[in-house]
Amino acid sequence: MRKTIFNFFAIFFSILGSLGVERYIQNKNNLRSKELLITNIKNELKQNYYSLIETRAALKSVVDVTDSITSNWKKIDSKMVKRFYYDNQYALRDDMKTILGSRPSYNPKNLYFNSMIYSGLILEIKNIKLRENLEQVYKTIDNSQSVGRYNSNDIYNWFDKLILREKNLNQEDLFDRFKDFELLKLLYDRRRAQVGFLFLTENNIKSFEKLLKNIENPNLSLME
Repeated sequence: MRKTIFNFFAIFFSILGSLGVERYIQNKNNLRSKELLITNIKNELKQNYYSLIETRAALKSVVDVTDSITSNWKKIDSKMVKRFYYDNQYALRDDMKTILGSRPSYNPKNLYFNSMIYSGLILEIKNIKLRENLEQVYKTIDNSQSVGRYNSNDIYNWFDKLILREKNLNQEDLFDRFKDFELLKLLYDRRRAQVGFLFLTENNIKSFEKLLKNIENPNLSLME
């Protein structure tokens, strides 16, 4: 009888011990997952932040080049355009329609953030205000990518129509011979669009700076 009771308690405590070990392992794994989550959030935010800094510099160059072209419109030719362009060097382009129409692009790094959304891991961020700010910032950078695209296509079309009409692939020659008020207006529109994109980029940079400061704050718990 005593042996039976002893065996019962031995088995009972063995099961409790096993459950305790499993809970301990599970808690350790959960902690590692959360630590990895925090690390990935920080790294992705930093990547986006530095990419935005580069985009801002490129946008400023676009605006400067466009200003130089429009302010010298009456006397400008393709050689002068390229000189303004190469002095700023915001991208490596050679053909006229790309120089005049291209826009700096910013591709958000949101692969890990999207996986957090789809998997529900975003809910592990218990700080509601921080979570909402994070979601808003990523939504903003995604939505701002369409700014100015229509204008770039209009400038490309201006050249493409001339290329077909004149049966001439020399874009420099086409610019020098046929630059007109329509193209000038497109360049003014381009400048306005890029200034708008620059404004959104500046705001996004400030938002990322604020988020990074909050996440790096040792007094702010990301998961509570």
